[in-house]
This record gives sequence, C-alpha cells and structure tokens, in this order.
Amino acid sequence: MTNDTENSQPLYSEVKIPKELSQFLKRETYSLLIKGHTGTGKTTLALSILKELNINKNCLYISTRISPEQLYQNYPWVESFFVQTKKVELQETSDIEKKHRVFVDARLDESGSLFELITNELMDVKAPTIVIDTWDAIGSLMDREALVNNAKVLQTWTERAHAKLIFVREDPEDNTFDFLVDGIVELKKRHHNERLVREISLLKLRGIKIARPSYTFSLNYSFFHSYEHYNPSQFFNLEYFFSSKHIDRNALKNNSAHFSTGYHELDEVLGGGFPVGCTVSVELDTHVNAKISLAFLSKIIRGFISSQNLLLFQPFEKTNIEVLTKYQKSLGLQKDMVNILPIAGQTMKSPPRTDMTTQTEQIQEEISKIKKKNRKKMLLSILNADVLRSVSKTESNKNDLDLLSQIKSNSDLTIFISRRPTDNKHTFVSEMADIRLNILEIDGTMFLQSDTPWSHLYAIAIQSDRGHGIELEPMV
Repeated sequence: MTNDTENSQPLYSEVKIPKELSQFLKRETYSLLIKGHTGTGKTTLALSILKELNINKNCLYISTRISPEQLYQNYPWVESFFVQTKKVELQETSDIEKKHRVFVDARLDESGSLFELITNELMDVKAPTIVIDTWDAIGSLMDREALVNNAKVLQTWTERAHAKLIFVREDPEDNTFDFLVDGIVELKKRHHNERLVREISLLKLRGIKIARPSYTFSLNYSFFHSYEHYNPSQFFNLEYFFSSKHIDRNALKNNSAHFSTGYHELDEVLGGGFPVGCTVSVELDTHVNAKISLAFLSKIIRGFISSQNLLLFQPFEKTNIEVLTKYQKSLGLQKDMVNILPIAGQTMKSPPRTDMTTQTEQIQEEISKIKKKNRKKMLLSILNADVLRSVSKTESNKNDLDLLSQIKSNSDLTIFISRRPTDNKHTFVSEMADIRLNILEIDGTMFLQSDTPWSHLYAIAIQSDRGHGIELEPMV
C-alpha cells in the first residue's frame, strides 16, 4: 500500500497560522511584534504571513541580517510568489525598480536612512505592508529614548496610512516596545526526549480573544505550519479512516522485504516500511485515546484486507471493531478473511493470569487454523499486548516466549498495541519488538515517534478536507 499523498502536494507544505493570529492579521491596520531567539523561525513566520494574506505587492521587506539572494535560497517559494528580479543593491536599481521592489538589503544602511525609507513607503504607497527584519539592528545604532520616539512615529504613520507593520526582534526578554504594538507573538524551540519541539505563544492580539495561548508548529519546506490542538472526538468515527478510496491493492509490499506502513515519511525512517516477519510495538501514552491506534493503523489494515489477505485482530480497550467487518463487507470479501478475537473485560487493566492463559491458547489455535486454511495468503496480526505479561524481559516466562515465537513464525507482520508505562520502563513486548513506535501528546498536539529505530517527531494530523485520514507531518 502506498502513501495517500505520494502523488500530491503534502498539506504541510502550505502555510498554516494559528486561527487567533490569522483573525488578527485580517485587520485593516496593525503593528505586530515577532519575538524569538536565533533559529526559532521568525523570518519564516514573517514571510509566511505575507503568503497567507497573499501580499505580493504594496509590500516592503527590509532585511538587516541577510541579503534577498540568501532569502531566495533559503525559501525557494519566495521568488515565484513575489515574481520580481533579484536586484538587491539600492544603488544599482533604477527608479522604476525601486518603486516595485519588495526586498531591500539594509545590512549596511544607517538608522536615519532606514527610517526615511519606511516613512516614505508609508506616505507614498496606499495601505502598504512593511516587515522590518530585524528591529534589533536599528536599535543598536541609537539610544533607547530615540528608538522609542521613532517607533512611536512609525506607529502613528502606520495607523494614518492604514498600513500593516511587522517588527522582528531577536531578544524576547526586551519588552521596550510591547506597549506600543497591537500584537505580540513569541517563537520558542526546545527538546522533548531528545526531539525538537517548536512552539508559538500568542502573548497579545488586541481585539482578539485568545482561546489557545500556544500552538506547536513546524518549518518543513520553509513554511510556517502550526497544528490544531488534539481533540479525541476527531477519532470517534473510525469509519472515516477506512472510507478513503486511495488504495493501491497491488502495492501492499514495497518490495519483497517490506510492507508499506501507508506513510511515506515512516517508510523512509524504517528503511522501506515494516520488514516482513517483524514484530511492531505501538505504545500509547497514558491519556491518549485508544481509537487513535486503530485510526493510525487503518492504512496498512486496508491494504491487507483490500488485497484479499488475512487479518487477525484482537481489540485494544473499547475500540469499535465493527468498522473492520463493515469495511470487509463493502469490498465483498469472504467472511474468514478478517478474524476478530474477543478479549475479556476490554479494560485498561491486565486480565488475570488464568484468563490470559486461555487467551494465549485461543490465539495459538486461531493462528494455526488460519494459516492451515490459507497457506498462500499473507497474515497481519494486530494484538493487545496485555495477552503477554507486562513485565521486564528478565521476568518473562516460557509461555510468553513460546506464544511470541509462534505468532512471529506464522504471521507475516505482527503489531502489538499497549499503554506505555508511566515510568517509561520497557515492557516484555517492547523489549522483544523489532520496531517500537510511540504515540504521545505534547503541548496539545498528537505526535508519533519511532524509538526503534530512532526518529524525529511526526505530528499526527487529520486531513478531513482532503479525505486522506491521518497524515504524518515532520517536526522540522
């Protein structure tokens, strides 16, 4: 099975700005301050705002750090969006080119000439948008009182000209201009379990109710792309994840050695997909809805079912498994292609050991029966990890090892679903698994990370407008 977006533009290659900020940017006139340390994504956000608002004229981008040529290199989409020539030195441009230029190389300009340039733009151009990247370079050339006075003048002219003024600052601790501007956002980056996480804080948006004060975001493809907060109700209707028509029934295997996960990004991390015959552990953080695991696995499940191969499924917690049989019927496939095993209680707690012994015997019998009847078909086994003891490898007994060995020897791919222990210790399944995937929530965003092999974070995003179900979007 191939990735649904393999032949189309990924949604995360488009600009997406938090809804409160997007609402603020629709004002007729405003001043916005973008704060953040080096490398947090300030320039990317400033450029992405212009693209989001489709501002490619009546615009002036003053760069005091890098040349416009470097901007073109770092942001390949910029040149085609603004459709202008790459002449950057003011003394080399004609009057016509000066009138229509967007990017100005101001790295060597004095503060006086920069203020003159900005005020001229405010007076001569109707409702312009001006980006000053960065304001720190101007501030370093004059004392604080003069800088504040000049900022007040710019603010006044901005309102009179019905303009939009965006300041970029490198020092988030300096609040000198906070009282002057209409909006303030701060960009941050940090690490979670050695993985990069980016966050935008909405500190002030005059006239706008800030429902969510912070969002995670990525800079993939040189675009600013933020993520909505996780809502469990998005996963309640599992039929949605099985209704996509984007299925290549002849491409379940990427090659003779791997099954495609259904996600191009994850396939790359795994070297081509899930290796044939491997064991995968999918672990959910404590408060992550169990239905996410089935939604996440829906692509590879669809691949197996639609290509008339076998599925052995054991429910994890209260996942509504009837969606599997309904999907099977919609394809007109015979009943024994999908085998669903009941599990006692279906609760978060592990069942008693006597019940588990019965379950292990049932699984062994079911796998033997399935393989005996369908020797030429591939088998995907998705099992509740509670069927094996949630203990460390050193404490595991022979029955667990025997069951795991039989499952692996008879299944072409085995996936165990479990809750991640609160102490983050390895369970028997996670220690024995060839691949360990973890689904977790960070700052309101749902992420997937591969622990074995190691990977960066991938945001779990639902693309309902494209009908693609879940997509994995890299945190860059």
